[in-house]
Amino acid sequence: MHWATICSTGRTEAEFNQQGTGTGLYIQTGPNPASDYITIPLKESEVQGTKWTLGKCFYGMGVHYWYNLSEDMSCNDFAPIFLLYNKGKLNAFGWAFQGNYPSTRYEHPSQNTFGLFMKAVPKCLKTVGTISTLHIYLTRTPALNFC
Repeated sequence: MHWATICSTGRTEAEFNQQGTGTGLYIQTGPNPASDYITIPLKESEVQGTKWTLGKCFYGMGVHYWYNLSEDMSCNDFAPIFLLYNKGKLNAFGWAFQGNYPSTRYEHPSQNTFGLFMKAVPKCLKTVGTISTLHIYLTRTPALNFC
């Protein structure tokens, strides 16, 4: 679905019935939806050659990918989004915010667990305090995501 459709008229009932909930995942990265966005790869094989950095598989979630992540990066450059793939297909995405957001919807992984879902854990994360993560699953049974 095109951004202009989302921001104006939306789809017709016939288009919704034909296309389902959506046809892609786009993350707006700035004030202009026409130019400030990234297209999320729907297949894990399409991640190659992008700025998405391979993390680790976490059973019940999927294989994590983090945007432009490196061990020596500044946390000012930490993109608060991650992708999850299961059997080569995008099955979820999520947000990872620096800060403690108190809600049962958020997880708060401790610093000693970052290596369970990141291959290269940014050193700066040792000094930011609490991280709050939120997973948005695109499947009915996330517990069956075995990577």
